[in-house]
Amino acid sequence: MSAIPAGIVALLLLATGDALAQTGVEALYLGCGAGASSETRARCGDAALTLQALHGGLGLLASAGGVLPASPSTVGRRLAEQPRIVFDGGAVWASFRHPDLAAAPQDRGIPDRRALLVGGRLTTVVGIFEGFAPIPAAGGVLALDGVGTAQLLRLPRSDGFNGSVAGWGGGVRLGLVRESFSVPGVTLSAMHHRVGTVRFGEGADAPGARVRIDPRVTSLRAVVGKDLLAVGFAGGVGWDRYGGEGRIEVTAPSGDASAGPEGLRLTRRYLFAGVNFTWVVAQAAGELAWGRPASLFEEMEGTGPFRPGAAELQGAVTFRITY
Repeated sequence: MSAIPAGIVALLLLATGDALAQTGVEALYLGCGAGASSETRARCGDAALTLQALHGGLGLLASAGGVLPASPSTVGRRLAEQPRIVFDGGAVWASFRHPDLAAAPQDRGIPDRRALLVGGRLTTVVGIFEGFAPIPAAGGVLALDGVGTAQLLRLPRSDGFNGSVAGWGGGVRLGLVRESFSVPGVTLSAMHHRVGTVRFGEGADAPGARVRIDPRVTSLRAVVGKDLLAVGFAGGVGWDRYGGEGRIEVTAPSGDASAGPEGLRLTRRYLFAGVNFTWVVAQAAGELAWGRPASLFEEMEGTGPFRPGAAELQGAVTFRITY
């Protein structure tokens, strides 16, 4: 097995392991509940669990699809002095469970729900360096692309959010080898995303727990793929680091409490696979990713049954044109 495929296999195997670590949410929970009554402390748990779930879910939404879904090669250049440019637009989505702070409490406390959040994005990729061709069958070695992206994430007020927020990002793609008739494409990418302030727990039936988060996402990916005539297949492994700041607030008959802002840190590895269809200079592509769930701080409990552990998904469907 050659060095490049062996490296990709090792990354894929690594992605199935325990890959999560979080700090920040624990500090918010302990700070909110310090010296409070048991009722107030339980509502602090609801808010902290919600913040943890939304932190990971919004991170999934921001990084969904990577740079270009189901695209295993850098874009390169037409001529030495003329870069290729790709415009890619479409929809992204993420699915995850979280306590529903906007719902009325039930017998078992705050109910939980599976959210399906969607957004639109526009990405531009520019070929900076064509790369090397050490042998005729392998080109694009160390090729480099520049990436810029803009997003609008739809967060419905009817679900308890403060409304849709905008985001932006930038990064690079590094080619290990460009896809050709005889070899698959292998590319690494690094992206950083920023998203506007998100607030949750503002529904009419809200039980008195609210969260605020300013998400930041750094996303690294390794993708390998091959075209078969007009259809191409790609897959790989991703590693995301979710940062930003969070704050929680609760209102209870026995006393109010709050904590934050506090720096948040969460990492996640995930597997993804995608397919693309090509028409001359245009492509339609789709991608699906499966992420490990957020880890549970053992001493953090809310009033409801929610505990992290369900599978979390992200995906993208986009259309792109290459100039």
